[in-house]
Amino acid sequence: MPALRVPLHLRWSDLDAYGHVNNVAIVGLLEQARVLAFWSDADPILPPLRADAPTWVLVAGVEVSYKRVIEHQTEPIVAEVSIERVAGASFVISYRLLQDERECVVATTTMALVDAATQRPVRVGPDLKSRLLEFSA
Repeated sequence: MPALRVPLHLRWSDLDAYGHVNNVAIVGLLEQARVLAFWSDADPILPPLRADAPTWVLVAGVEVSYKRVIEHQTEPIVAEVSIERVAGASFVISYRLLQDERECVVATTTMALVDAATQRPVRVGPDLKSRLLEFSA
């Protein structure tokens, strides 16, 4: 399956002093993209995003490379989201942020499954692994 394409709306508060989307806001856009991609109301892929859920999905690492600035616009930009790999108790999500179909940011987040009660890693089960790999590029 090709990467999921998720529209992301920019906010005025995302801008820095130069009028570009700020680097901190970029990480927030990555968060928005993964929530829209993998926790959709219609077909959630990952465990629920609730404090009382038995398994939490936490960010274990973020890597961001800036290719070009993202200018503010009222039309949404696009996040292409895919699964890079699944292993053990973690998986890696890859992102491309596009403005007018031009690549502006490439990034990955390593996500870890954690037992909410014990704070210990939880292995990715075969069903979830299979489901996640449906979104590998």
